Amino acid sequence: MYDILIKNGEIIDGSGKASYCAQIGIKDGYIREISANIVCGAREIIDAKGYIVSPGFIDIDSHSDFSLYANPKAESKIRQGITTELVGNGGRTLGPVNKERLEDLKFYTSSYVQNKKEPNYWTWKSQMEFINILKERGIAVNIASLVGYGSIRVAVMGFDKRKPTTYEMDKMKYLLEEELKKGAFGMSLGLDNSPDSLATIDELVEMAKVVKKYGGIVAIHMREEGNYLFESINEALEIGRRAGVKLQISHLKAAHPQNWGKVKDAIRIINRAKQDGMDVDYDVYPYTAYESVLSDVLPTWIRQLGPEKMVKYLKEDHIRKKVIEDMLDLNSDWGNPMLGSSWDMIRVVSMKEPKNKKYEGMNIQDIAEDLNLTPQEAVIKLLIEEEGVIKIIFFAMLESDLIEVMKQSMAIFCTDGLAVAPYGDYENVKVHPRYYGAFPRILGRYVREKKILALEDAINKMTLLPAIKMNLKDRGLLEVGYKADITIFDKEKIIDRATFDDPHQYPLGVKWVIVNGQVVIRDGEHTGLLPGEIILRR
Repeated sequence: MYDILIKNGEIIDGSGKASYCAQIGIKDGYIREISANIVCGAREIIDAKGYIVSPGFIDIDSHSDFSLYANPKAESKIRQGITTELVGNGGRTLGPVNKERLEDLKFYTSSYVQNKKEPNYWTWKSQMEFINILKERGIAVNIASLVGYGSIRVAVMGFDKRKPTTYEMDKMKYLLEEELKKGAFGMSLGLDNSPDSLATIDELVEMAKVVKKYGGIVAIHMREEGNYLFESINEALEIGRRAGVKLQISHLKAAHPQNWGKVKDAIRIINRAKQDGMDVDYDVYPYTAYESVLSDVLPTWIRQLGPEKMVKYLKEDHIRKKVIEDMLDLNSDWGNPMLGSSWDMIRVVSMKEPKNKKYEGMNIQDIAEDLNLTPQEAVIKLLIEEEGVIKIIFFAMLESDLIEVMKQSMAIFCTDGLAVAPYGDYENVKVHPRYYGAFPRILGRYVREKKILALEDAINKMTLLPAIKMNLKDRGLLEVGYKADITIFDKEKIIDRATFDDPHQYPLGVKWVIVNGQVVIRDGEHTGLLPGEIILRR
Protein backbone atom coordinates (compact mmCIF):
# COMPACT_ATOMS: atom_id res chain seq x y z
CA MET A 1 0.00 0.00 0.00
CA TYR A 2 1.27 3.46 -0.90
CA ASP A 3 1.31 6.36 1.53
CA ILE A 4 -0.01 8.72 -1.15
CA LEU A 5 -1.49 8.16 -4.58
CA ILE A 6 -1.77 11.12 -6.95
CA LYS A 7 -4.21 10.50 -9.78
CA ASN A 8 -5.81 12.32 -12.72
CA GLY A 9 -3.18 15.07 -12.84
CA GLU A 10 -1.28 16.49 -15.81
CA ILE A 11 2.36 15.70 -15.12
CA ILE A 12 5.16 18.10 -16.07
CA ASP A 13 8.16 16.18 -14.84
CA GLY A 14 10.79 18.96 -14.76
CA SER A 15 12.82 17.71 -17.72
CA GLY A 16 11.39 20.27 -20.14
CA LYS A 17 9.53 17.57 -22.06
CA ALA A 18 5.83 17.81 -22.89
CA SER A 19 3.28 17.00 -20.22
CA TYR A 20 1.56 13.64 -19.93
CA CYS A 21 -1.12 11.98 -17.80
CA ALA A 22 -0.24 9.31 -15.24
CA GLN A 23 -0.61 8.34 -11.59
CA ILE A 24 2.13 8.63 -8.98
CA GLY A 25 2.59 6.25 -6.06
CA ILE A 26 4.57 7.51 -3.05
CA LYS A 27 5.94 5.49 -0.13
CA ASP A 28 8.50 6.19 2.59
CA GLY A 29 9.30 9.59 1.13
CA TYR A 30 10.09 8.40 -2.39
CA ILE A 31 8.32 8.12 -5.73
CA ARG A 32 7.84 4.36 -6.12
CA GLU A 33 5.69 4.16 -9.26
CA ILE A 34 4.57 6.32 -12.17
CA SER A 35 2.12 4.64 -14.52
CA ALA A 36 -1.20 5.07 -16.27
CA ASN A 37 -3.10 2.86 -13.86
CA ILE A 38 -1.77 2.06 -10.40
CA VAL A 39 -3.71 -0.80 -8.83
CA CYS A 40 -2.09 -0.63 -5.40
CA GLY A 41 -4.13 1.13 -2.70
CA ALA A 42 -3.04 4.18 -0.72
CA ARG A 43 -3.60 5.73 2.69
CA GLU A 44 -4.29 9.10 1.04
CA ILE A 45 -5.52 9.73 -2.49
CA ILE A 46 -5.04 13.14 -4.07
CA ASP A 47 -7.33 13.77 -7.01
CA ALA A 48 -5.32 16.21 -9.13
CA LYS A 49 -7.83 16.45 -11.96
CA GLY A 50 -7.49 19.83 -13.65
CA TYR A 51 -4.14 20.52 -11.99
CA ILE A 52 -0.46 20.41 -12.95
CA VAL A 53 1.70 17.94 -11.02
CA SER A 54 5.36 18.99 -11.02
CA PRO A 55 8.50 18.49 -8.97
CA GLY A 56 8.71 20.74 -5.94
CA PHE A 57 10.35 24.02 -6.88
CA ILE A 58 13.98 24.64 -5.91
CA ASP A 59 14.96 28.16 -4.82
CA ILE A 60 18.64 28.39 -5.69
CA ASP A 61 19.09 31.92 -4.31
CA SER A 62 17.57 32.10 -0.84
CA HIS A 63 18.24 33.76 2.51
CA SER A 64 15.84 31.71 4.62
CA ASP A 65 18.64 30.67 6.98
CA PHE A 66 17.95 34.02 8.64
CA SER A 67 14.24 33.36 9.20
CA LEU A 68 13.61 29.61 9.58
CA TYR A 69 14.72 29.63 13.23
CA ALA A 70 11.69 31.78 14.02
CA ASN A 71 9.43 30.57 11.21
CA PRO A 72 10.08 26.85 10.64
CA LYS A 73 6.79 26.52 8.72
CA ALA A 74 8.42 28.54 5.90
CA GLU A 75 5.02 29.90 4.99
CA SER A 76 5.92 32.37 2.25
CA LYS A 77 8.10 29.80 0.46
CA ILE A 78 6.18 26.53 0.82
CA ARG A 79 2.95 28.23 -0.30
CA GLN A 80 4.72 29.14 -3.56
CA GLY A 81 5.42 25.45 -4.17
CA ILE A 82 9.06 25.68 -3.07
CA THR A 83 10.27 22.49 -1.40
CA THR A 84 14.07 23.01 -1.41
CA GLU A 85 16.13 26.14 -0.75
CA LEU A 86 19.82 26.84 -1.24
CA VAL A 87 20.49 29.31 1.56
CA GLY A 88 23.58 31.24 2.58
CA ASN A 89 23.70 33.52 -0.46
CA GLY A 90 25.09 37.04 -0.83
CA GLY A 91 28.19 36.58 1.34
CA ARG A 92 26.23 36.78 4.60
CA THR A 93 25.67 33.73 6.81
CA LEU A 94 25.24 33.18 10.54
CA GLY A 95 28.51 31.29 10.74
CA PRO A 96 31.33 30.70 11.15
CA VAL A 97 31.30 32.40 14.55
CA ASN A 98 34.37 33.84 16.24
CA LYS A 99 33.19 34.86 19.72
CA GLU A 100 35.78 37.63 19.83
CA ARG A 101 34.22 39.17 16.70
CA LEU A 102 30.61 38.20 17.35
CA GLU A 103 29.46 41.83 17.54
CA ASP A 104 30.94 42.40 14.07
CA LEU A 105 29.02 39.39 12.72
CA LYS A 106 25.80 40.58 14.35
CA PHE A 107 26.33 43.97 12.73
CA TYR A 108 27.10 42.38 9.35
CA THR A 109 23.93 40.30 9.37
CA SER A 110 21.64 42.85 11.03
CA SER A 111 19.81 43.77 7.81
CA TYR A 112 18.40 40.21 7.77
CA VAL A 113 18.20 39.22 11.44
CA GLN A 114 15.02 40.43 13.17
CA ASN A 115 14.38 40.45 16.93
CA LYS A 116 16.57 37.48 17.81
CA LYS A 117 16.38 37.58 21.63
CA GLU A 118 16.26 33.86 22.44
CA PRO A 119 19.01 32.81 24.87
CA ASN A 120 20.13 29.99 22.56
CA TYR A 121 20.69 32.27 19.59
CA TRP A 122 24.34 32.72 18.50
CA THR A 123 25.50 29.64 20.43
CA TRP A 124 26.70 27.70 17.36
CA LYS A 125 30.22 27.81 15.97
CA SER A 126 29.68 27.30 12.23
CA GLN A 127 27.10 27.82 9.51
CA MET A 128 26.56 24.08 9.10
CA GLU A 129 26.14 23.62 12.85
CA PHE A 130 23.44 26.30 12.71
CA ILE A 131 21.78 24.59 9.73
CA ASN A 132 21.63 21.35 11.73
CA ILE A 133 20.00 23.24 14.61
CA LEU A 134 17.26 24.25 12.17
CA LYS A 135 16.69 20.59 11.32
CA GLU A 136 16.53 19.62 15.00
CA ARG A 137 13.87 22.28 15.57
CA GLY A 138 11.97 21.12 12.46
CA ILE A 139 11.52 22.80 9.07
CA ALA A 140 8.87 22.56 6.38
CA VAL A 141 11.30 22.75 3.45
CA ASN A 142 14.57 21.06 2.55
CA ILE A 143 17.67 23.15 3.14
CA ALA A 144 21.07 23.09 1.47
CA SER A 145 23.57 25.77 2.44
CA LEU A 146 26.44 27.84 1.17
CA VAL A 147 28.76 29.65 3.56
CA GLY A 148 29.24 33.40 3.18
CA TYR A 149 32.72 34.65 2.41
CA GLY A 150 31.90 37.93 4.16
CA SER A 151 31.09 36.07 7.37
CA ILE A 152 34.36 34.16 7.12
CA ARG A 153 36.32 37.38 6.63
CA VAL A 154 34.49 39.03 9.54
CA ALA A 155 35.38 36.06 11.77
CA VAL A 156 39.08 36.46 10.94
CA MET A 157 39.58 40.15 10.11
CA GLY A 158 36.45 42.05 11.07
CA PHE A 159 35.95 44.95 8.67
CA ASP A 160 39.64 45.76 8.31
CA LYS A 161 40.32 47.40 4.94
CA ARG A 162 43.54 45.62 4.02
CA LYS A 163 44.95 42.44 2.58
CA PRO A 164 44.96 39.43 4.91
CA THR A 165 48.26 38.24 6.30
CA THR A 166 49.44 34.76 5.37
CA TYR A 167 48.12 33.49 8.71
CA GLU A 168 44.73 35.16 8.19
CA MET A 169 44.46 33.79 4.65
CA ASP A 170 45.21 30.30 5.90
CA LYS A 171 42.67 30.74 8.69
CA MET A 172 39.94 31.80 6.23
CA LYS A 173 40.67 28.84 3.97
CA TYR A 174 40.57 26.53 6.99
CA LEU A 175 37.16 27.85 8.10
CA LEU A 176 35.80 27.44 4.58
CA GLU A 177 37.17 23.92 4.29
CA GLU A 178 35.62 22.94 7.62
CA GLU A 179 32.19 24.09 6.39
CA LEU A 180 32.65 22.19 3.13
CA LYS A 181 33.65 19.03 4.99
CA LYS A 182 30.41 19.31 6.96
CA GLY A 183 28.40 19.36 3.73
CA ALA A 184 28.18 23.01 2.64
CA PHE A 185 27.51 23.32 -1.09
CA GLY A 186 30.07 26.04 -1.60
CA MET A 187 30.74 29.69 -0.90
CA SER A 188 28.83 32.86 -1.63
CA LEU A 189 30.30 36.29 -2.31
CA GLY A 190 28.57 39.61 -1.73
CA LEU A 191 31.01 41.83 -3.60
CA ASP A 192 28.62 44.78 -3.44
CA ASN A 193 29.21 45.21 0.30
CA SER A 194 32.03 45.34 2.83
CA PRO A 195 33.94 43.26 3.82
CA ASP A 196 33.61 41.16 0.63
CA SER A 197 34.26 44.24 -1.50
CA LEU A 198 37.58 44.78 0.27
CA ALA A 199 39.06 41.54 -1.05
CA THR A 200 41.41 41.46 -4.01
CA ILE A 201 40.65 39.10 -6.85
CA ASP A 202 43.69 37.01 -5.89
CA GLU A 203 42.23 36.53 -2.41
CA LEU A 204 38.85 35.52 -3.85
CA VAL A 205 40.46 33.09 -6.30
CA GLU A 206 42.38 31.42 -3.46
CA MET A 207 39.14 30.90 -1.56
CA ALA A 208 37.35 29.67 -4.68
CA LYS A 209 40.09 27.07 -5.23
CA VAL A 210 39.13 25.53 -1.88
CA VAL A 211 35.54 25.22 -3.12
CA LYS A 212 36.79 23.65 -6.35
CA LYS A 213 38.64 21.02 -4.33
CA TYR A 214 35.31 19.84 -2.92
CA GLY A 215 33.31 20.13 -6.14
CA GLY A 216 31.23 22.98 -4.78
CA ILE A 217 29.64 26.15 -6.17
CA VAL A 218 30.70 29.78 -5.88
CA ALA A 219 27.64 32.03 -5.98
CA ILE A 220 28.49 35.66 -6.66
CA HIS A 221 26.46 38.75 -5.99
CA MET A 222 28.48 40.95 -8.32
CA ARG A 223 30.32 44.07 -7.28
CA GLU A 224 28.10 46.35 -9.34
CA GLU A 225 24.92 45.75 -11.38
CA GLY A 226 24.59 49.12 -13.06
CA ASN A 227 27.25 51.42 -14.51
CA TYR A 228 29.98 48.78 -14.13
CA LEU A 229 27.88 45.74 -15.02
CA PHE A 230 30.24 44.38 -17.68
CA GLU A 231 33.35 44.87 -15.55
CA SER A 232 31.59 43.10 -12.67
CA ILE A 233 30.59 40.15 -14.86
CA ASN A 234 34.14 39.84 -16.14
CA GLU A 235 35.47 39.90 -12.58
CA ALA A 236 33.09 37.07 -11.61
CA LEU A 237 34.10 35.08 -14.68
CA GLU A 238 37.79 35.60 -13.94
CA ILE A 239 37.29 34.17 -10.44
CA GLY A 240 35.55 31.15 -11.94
CA ARG A 241 38.11 30.73 -14.69
CA ARG A 242 41.21 30.99 -12.51
CA ALA A 243 39.79 28.71 -9.81
CA GLY A 244 38.15 26.28 -12.25
CA VAL A 245 35.06 26.33 -10.06
CA LYS A 246 31.32 26.11 -10.83
CA LEU A 247 29.92 29.63 -10.91
CA GLN A 248 26.41 30.91 -10.16
CA ILE A 249 25.83 34.63 -10.80
CA SER A 250 23.18 35.91 -8.44
CA HIS A 251 20.08 37.63 -9.86
CA LEU A 252 21.41 39.06 -13.12
CA LYS A 253 20.07 42.52 -13.94
CA ALA A 254 20.92 45.92 -15.41
CA ALA A 255 20.05 48.48 -12.76
CA HIS A 256 19.11 52.13 -13.26
CA PRO A 257 17.81 53.88 -16.40
CA GLN A 258 21.21 54.75 -17.87
CA ASN A 259 22.00 51.02 -18.04
CA TRP A 260 18.73 49.68 -19.40
CA GLY A 261 19.32 47.54 -22.48
CA LYS A 262 22.74 46.30 -21.35
CA VAL A 263 21.44 42.83 -20.48
CA LYS A 264 21.80 41.56 -24.06
CA ASP A 265 25.52 42.27 -24.01
CA ALA A 266 25.77 40.89 -20.48
CA ILE A 267 24.15 37.66 -21.64
CA ARG A 268 26.56 37.47 -24.59
CA ILE A 269 29.55 37.79 -22.24
CA ILE A 270 28.29 34.94 -20.05
CA ASN A 271 27.38 32.78 -23.04
CA ARG A 272 30.87 33.22 -24.46
CA ALA A 273 32.31 31.92 -21.18
CA LYS A 274 29.98 28.92 -21.32
CA GLN A 275 31.06 28.20 -24.88
CA ASP A 276 34.66 28.28 -23.68
CA GLY A 277 33.83 25.49 -21.25
CA MET A 278 33.06 27.35 -18.02
CA ASP A 279 30.28 25.98 -15.80
CA VAL A 280 28.46 29.27 -15.28
CA ASP A 281 24.78 30.12 -14.98
CA TYR A 282 22.74 32.87 -13.36
CA ASP A 283 19.51 33.23 -11.45
CA VAL A 284 16.72 35.79 -11.75
CA TYR A 285 13.59 36.84 -9.87
CA PRO A 286 10.55 38.26 -11.74
CA TYR A 287 10.45 41.84 -10.45
CA THR A 288 11.82 45.19 -11.63
CA ALA A 289 12.87 46.30 -8.15
CA TYR A 290 15.68 44.93 -6.04
CA GLU A 291 16.20 44.86 -2.29
CA SER A 292 19.39 46.20 -0.78
CA VAL A 293 20.61 48.63 1.89
CA LEU A 294 20.47 52.42 1.85
CA SER A 295 24.23 52.79 2.19
CA ASP A 296 24.42 51.67 -1.46
CA VAL A 297 23.79 55.27 -2.50
CA LEU A 298 26.91 56.50 -0.67
CA PRO A 299 30.36 56.74 -2.29
CA THR A 300 32.33 53.51 -2.27
CA TRP A 301 35.11 54.92 -0.11
CA ILE A 302 32.78 55.47 2.86
CA ARG A 303 30.74 52.26 2.40
CA GLN A 304 33.85 50.11 2.43
CA LEU A 305 34.60 51.13 6.01
CA GLY A 306 31.80 48.87 7.24
CA PRO A 307 28.64 50.08 9.04
CA GLU A 308 30.20 50.95 12.41
CA LYS A 309 33.12 53.02 11.11
CA MET A 310 30.92 54.53 8.38
CA VAL A 311 28.52 55.91 11.00
CA LYS A 312 31.40 57.20 13.10
CA TYR A 313 32.80 59.14 10.15
CA LEU A 314 29.40 60.40 8.98
CA LYS A 315 29.03 62.19 12.31
CA GLU A 316 31.94 64.46 11.36
CA ASP A 317 30.94 67.65 9.51
CA HIS A 318 33.76 67.64 6.95
CA ILE A 319 33.15 63.97 6.11
CA ARG A 320 29.41 64.58 5.59
CA LYS A 321 30.22 67.50 3.33
CA LYS A 322 32.59 65.40 1.23
CA VAL A 323 30.06 62.54 1.00
CA ILE A 324 27.32 64.89 -0.22
CA GLU A 325 29.70 66.48 -2.76
CA ASP A 326 30.48 63.03 -4.16
CA MET A 327 26.80 62.07 -4.22
CA LEU A 328 26.09 65.18 -6.29
CA ASP A 329 29.07 64.72 -8.62
CA LEU A 330 27.70 63.45 -11.93
CA ASN A 331 31.22 62.64 -13.12
CA SER A 332 32.22 60.61 -10.07
CA ASP A 333 34.05 57.37 -10.78
CA TRP A 334 32.54 55.33 -7.95
CA GLY A 335 29.51 54.10 -9.90
CA ASN A 336 26.90 56.54 -8.61
CA PRO A 337 23.63 54.52 -8.67
CA MET A 338 21.52 57.69 -8.65
CA LEU A 339 22.59 58.70 -12.15
CA GLY A 340 19.38 58.52 -14.14
CA SER A 341 17.37 57.52 -11.06
CA SER A 342 15.28 59.60 -8.70
CA TRP A 343 14.89 59.49 -4.93
CA ASP A 344 11.25 58.49 -5.15
CA MET A 345 12.44 55.16 -6.62
CA ILE A 346 13.95 54.12 -3.26
CA ARG A 347 11.52 52.80 -0.66
CA VAL A 348 12.49 52.09 2.96
CA VAL A 349 11.73 48.55 4.14
CA SER A 350 12.47 48.67 7.86
CA MET A 351 13.72 50.92 10.65
CA LYS A 352 14.82 50.06 14.19
CA GLU A 353 14.37 53.42 15.90
CA PRO A 354 10.75 53.99 17.07
CA LYS A 355 10.78 57.59 15.83
CA ASN A 356 11.68 56.39 12.33
CA LYS A 357 9.11 53.60 12.12
CA LYS A 358 6.68 55.99 10.42
CA TYR A 359 9.01 56.06 7.41
CA GLU A 360 8.70 52.33 6.67
CA GLY A 361 7.14 51.94 3.22
CA MET A 362 7.89 55.57 2.28
CA ASN A 363 10.31 56.71 -0.42
CA ILE A 364 13.39 58.83 0.23
CA GLN A 365 11.99 61.88 -1.58
CA ASP A 366 8.92 61.99 0.69
CA ILE A 367 11.01 61.29 3.80
CA ALA A 368 13.37 64.14 2.91
CA GLU A 369 10.44 66.52 2.48
CA ASP A 370 9.05 65.44 5.85
CA LEU A 371 12.44 66.11 7.45
CA ASN A 372 12.85 69.38 5.52
CA LEU A 373 16.22 68.16 4.24
CA THR A 374 17.74 67.37 0.88
CA PRO A 375 17.59 63.65 -0.04
CA GLN A 376 21.34 63.38 0.49
CA GLU A 377 21.10 64.95 3.96
CA ALA A 378 18.12 62.74 4.83
CA VAL A 379 19.99 59.60 3.81
CA ILE A 380 22.95 60.47 6.02
CA LYS A 381 20.76 61.46 8.98
CA LEU A 382 18.80 58.20 8.83
CA LEU A 383 21.93 56.06 8.43
CA ILE A 384 23.47 57.65 11.53
CA GLU A 385 20.30 57.14 13.56
CA GLU A 386 19.88 53.54 12.34
CA GLU A 387 23.53 52.59 12.97
CA GLY A 388 24.33 52.30 9.28
CA VAL A 389 21.84 49.58 8.31
CA ILE A 390 18.56 50.39 6.56
CA LYS A 391 16.98 47.91 4.19
CA ILE A 392 15.49 49.41 1.02
CA ILE A 393 13.71 48.47 -2.19
CA PHE A 394 15.07 50.21 -5.30
CA PHE A 395 12.81 50.38 -8.37
CA ALA A 396 15.63 50.25 -10.86
CA MET A 397 15.03 47.73 -13.66
CA LEU A 398 13.13 47.56 -16.95
CA GLU A 399 10.63 44.76 -17.61
CA SER A 400 11.80 44.12 -21.17
CA ASP A 401 15.31 43.57 -19.77
CA LEU A 402 13.89 41.24 -17.14
CA ILE A 403 12.08 39.21 -19.81
CA GLU A 404 15.26 38.94 -21.88
CA VAL A 405 17.14 37.60 -18.87
CA MET A 406 14.36 35.13 -17.97
CA LYS A 407 14.13 33.64 -21.47
CA GLN A 408 17.72 32.42 -21.67
CA SER A 409 18.47 28.70 -21.37
CA MET A 410 20.95 29.30 -18.53
CA ALA A 411 18.44 31.26 -16.42
CA ILE A 412 17.42 29.61 -13.15
CA PHE A 413 14.50 31.12 -11.24
CA CYS A 414 14.78 32.22 -7.62
CA THR A 415 13.25 34.43 -4.92
CA ASP A 416 16.41 35.99 -3.42
CA GLY A 417 14.23 36.22 -0.32
CA LEU A 418 13.48 34.84 3.11
CA ALA A 419 10.77 32.48 4.32
CA VAL A 420 8.45 34.79 6.26
CA ALA A 421 4.78 35.03 7.23
CA PRO A 422 2.11 37.64 7.98
CA TYR A 423 2.86 36.94 11.66
CA GLY A 424 6.02 36.76 13.73
CA ASP A 425 9.30 38.61 13.38
CA TYR A 426 8.66 40.09 9.94
CA GLU A 427 4.92 40.86 10.14
CA ASN A 428 5.44 44.63 10.31
CA VAL A 429 8.34 44.76 7.86
CA LYS A 430 7.57 45.92 4.30
CA VAL A 431 9.48 43.06 2.71
CA HIS A 432 9.97 42.65 -1.02
CA PRO A 433 6.94 40.83 -2.54
CA ARG A 434 9.30 38.25 -4.06
CA TYR A 435 9.41 36.65 -0.60
CA TYR A 436 5.81 35.53 -1.22
CA GLY A 437 5.22 35.59 -4.94
CA ALA A 438 8.23 34.96 -7.19
CA PHE A 439 7.41 31.49 -8.53
CA PRO A 440 3.62 31.98 -8.88
CA ARG A 441 4.33 35.31 -10.60
CA ILE A 442 6.50 33.57 -13.18
CA LEU A 443 3.84 30.94 -13.85
CA GLY A 444 0.97 33.41 -13.86
CA ARG A 445 2.22 36.67 -15.34
CA TYR A 446 5.07 35.51 -17.54
CA VAL A 447 3.94 32.05 -18.65
CA ARG A 448 0.14 32.25 -18.75
CA GLU A 449 -0.40 35.95 -19.46
CA LYS A 450 2.65 37.15 -21.38
CA LYS A 451 3.58 33.73 -22.84
CA ILE A 452 7.32 34.43 -22.79
CA LEU A 453 8.01 30.79 -21.87
CA ALA A 454 6.26 27.47 -22.26
CA LEU A 455 5.04 26.03 -18.97
CA GLU A 456 7.36 23.04 -19.36
CA ASP A 457 10.37 25.34 -19.82
CA ALA A 458 9.48 27.48 -16.82
CA ILE A 459 9.13 24.44 -14.56
CA ASN A 460 12.44 23.09 -15.86
CA LYS A 461 14.09 26.34 -14.70
CA MET A 462 12.51 25.88 -11.26
CA THR A 463 13.32 22.21 -10.78
CA LEU A 464 15.79 20.16 -12.81
CA LEU A 465 18.12 23.02 -13.83
CA PRO A 466 18.85 24.09 -10.24
CA ALA A 467 19.10 20.43 -9.20
CA ILE A 468 21.74 19.83 -11.88
CA LYS A 469 23.64 22.95 -10.82
CA MET A 470 23.62 21.75 -7.22
CA ASN A 471 24.42 18.16 -8.23
CA LEU A 472 21.25 16.84 -6.58
CA LYS A 473 20.71 13.30 -7.85
CA ASP A 474 17.27 12.60 -6.38
CA ARG A 475 15.33 15.88 -6.57
CA GLY A 476 14.10 18.20 -9.30
CA LEU A 477 12.47 15.50 -11.41
CA LEU A 478 9.37 13.33 -11.21
CA GLU A 479 10.93 9.93 -11.67
CA VAL A 480 10.85 6.61 -9.84
CA GLY A 481 13.47 6.53 -7.11
CA TYR A 482 13.45 10.30 -6.63
CA LYS A 483 12.42 12.03 -3.41
CA ALA A 484 8.72 12.78 -3.28
CA ASP A 485 8.96 16.57 -3.38
CA ILE A 486 5.91 17.53 -5.42
CA THR A 487 3.93 20.69 -6.15
CA ILE A 488 0.37 20.56 -7.53
CA PHE A 489 -1.10 23.79 -8.86
CA ASP A 490 -3.83 25.27 -11.03
CA LYS A 491 -2.15 26.67 -14.15
CA GLU A 492 -5.20 28.85 -14.89
CA LYS A 493 -5.26 30.51 -11.46
CA ILE A 494 -1.73 30.54 -10.13
CA ILE A 495 -0.56 34.11 -9.53
CA ASP A 496 1.19 36.25 -6.94
CA ARG A 497 -0.86 38.54 -4.69
CA ALA A 498 1.95 40.21 -2.74
CA THR A 499 2.55 43.85 -3.62
CA PHE A 500 5.10 46.44 -2.57
CA ASP A 501 2.44 48.23 -0.52
CA ASP A 502 0.98 45.03 0.95
CA PRO A 503 3.59 42.29 0.64
CA HIS A 504 2.34 39.82 3.26
CA GLN A 505 -0.12 37.99 1.00
CA TYR A 506 0.07 34.35 -0.02
CA PRO A 507 -0.26 33.51 -3.72
CA LEU A 508 -3.21 31.85 -5.40
CA GLY A 509 -3.37 28.54 -7.22
CA VAL A 510 -0.96 26.29 -5.26
CA LYS A 511 -3.16 23.41 -4.10
CA TRP A 512 -0.89 20.72 -2.63
CA VAL A 513 2.80 20.66 -1.70
CA ILE A 514 4.48 17.42 -0.68
CA VAL A 515 7.91 17.37 0.98
CA ASN A 516 9.72 14.05 1.39
CA GLY A 517 6.43 12.23 0.97
CA GLN A 518 4.47 14.27 3.53
CA VAL A 519 1.72 16.75 2.70
CA VAL A 520 2.66 20.22 3.96
CA ILE A 521 0.08 22.16 1.93
CA ARG A 522 -3.31 20.48 1.57
CA ASP A 523 -6.10 22.24 -0.33
CA GLY A 524 -4.09 25.45 -0.10
CA GLU A 525 -3.62 25.35 3.69
CA HIS A 526 -0.54 24.55 5.79
CA THR A 527 -0.84 21.26 7.66
CA GLY A 528 1.77 22.20 10.25
CA LEU A 529 4.04 19.30 9.30
CA LEU A 530 7.81 19.93 9.26
CA PRO A 531 9.30 17.11 7.15
CA GLY A 532 12.16 19.13 5.62
CA GLU A 533 15.64 17.62 5.49
CA ILE A 534 19.15 19.05 5.48
CA ILE A 535 20.74 18.22 2.13
CA LEU A 536 24.50 17.82 2.27
CA ARG A 537 26.84 18.26 -0.68
CA ARG A 538 27.73 14.94 -2.25
